[in-house]
Amino acid sequence: MSIRDTPFIQDAATGKRVTRWWIAYPLVLIGMIFIVQFGLMGVFELTLHPEPGSPEAQWLEIPAGLVPTALIILWVVLFERRHIKTMGFRRPGRGVLLLLLGIPIGALMITVPILLLWATGNYRLIDAPAGTTSGTAALLLVLVLVLTHVVQGGNEEILIRGFLMQSSGLQMPGWLAVVLPALLFTLMHGVLTKPLGFTTIMMYAIFAAFIVLWQNSLWLIIGIHGGWNWAEGNVWGVQVDGINVQKTGLIFLEPTENAPEWITGAGFGPEGGVVGAISLIVFAGIASMLYRRNRSRGTRPATVGGSAK
Repeated sequence: MSIRDTPFIQDAATGKRVTRWWIAYPLVLIGMIFIVQFGLMGVFELTLHPEPGSPEAQWLEIPAGLVPTALIILWVVLFERRHIKTMGFRRPGRGVLLLLLGIPIGALMITVPILLLWATGNYRLIDAPAGTTSGTAALLLVLVLVLTHVVQGGNEEILIRGFLMQSSGLQMPGWLAVVLPALLFTLMHGVLTKPLGFTTIMMYAIFAAFIVLWQNSLWLIIGIHGGWNWAEGNVWGVQVDGINVQKTGLIFLEPTENAPEWITGAGFGPEGGVVGAISLIVFAGIASMLYRRNRSRGTRPATVGGSAK
C-alpha cells in the first residue's frame, strides 16, 4: 500500500526539513503525551482536586489538550518550517463544517453498538448516580461539554494521525506508516492485556487513518473522535475506555448483572466487548474502501476540492 503520493503525506515535505521518525515518535510519546499532557493533568489534580468525571474535570481536559497541540504546531512551524495548514488543515472554512458534521457521525457510530447492547438486554438503564446531573436538567451542559471532547480528541488526532502519520508516510512503507502510529495510539489506551479492547481501539486507529487519507485532512476525523467520546460518556452515561463515568449525562446505562464481559466490555466500556470490536472492524473496512475508491479514481474527495489552497 503506497500512501506517500497522497496530498496529505506530501504536505509534510513542503517545509525546509522533515522530522526523522526516530525523533518524531519519542517527541510525541514522551514529550507531548507523558511529560506535557499527563504532567498537566497531574498538576491539575494536585492543585485543583477536581472530582473524577465531574464537569470541572472535563473542562480541565481543554488546557491539557491545547498545550501539547500548540507545542507540536510550534515544532512544525519553527523546526520543519512549514505552514500550519499543511498539518491537515487546508481550506479551514469548509473544514470547520466537516468537523461539525463529524460530531454527529461519531455519536452515531458509538450509539449503534450501545443500542444493540441495550436492546439485547446486556445493558440496562439505571438511576443517575449520586452527585450527577441527568435528563433535561443536564441538556445544556451536555451540549456545551462536546467542546471538551473535540479538543481532547483533536489533540490525539493532530499528534498521531497528523504529525506522526505524515512524517512516517514519507519515510516508511505505507502499511507501516498507518500501523505504527495506530499501535502507539492503541497502547496509550492501556489495552495491552485486553484482546477485545485492543482490537477495537486498533481498528478505530486504522479507521481514523483511512478517513484522514481519504479526506486529505484532519477536520472530519477530529469531529468524529470528539462526537464518539461525547455521546458515549455524556449522552449515554457509560464508561469511555475505562475512565470514570461522567457526572453529567442525559441518561446512564451499565452492563446488566451477569452479562458476559466479553459482550459488554464491563468496566472498560463497549469498546472492550465483541460488539464494539465488530463495529470498528466494519467501520475500518468502510473507511478503507472510501480511500481506495478515491485512489482508483485518481482524484481528491469532493469535500477537499481540486485546489490545495
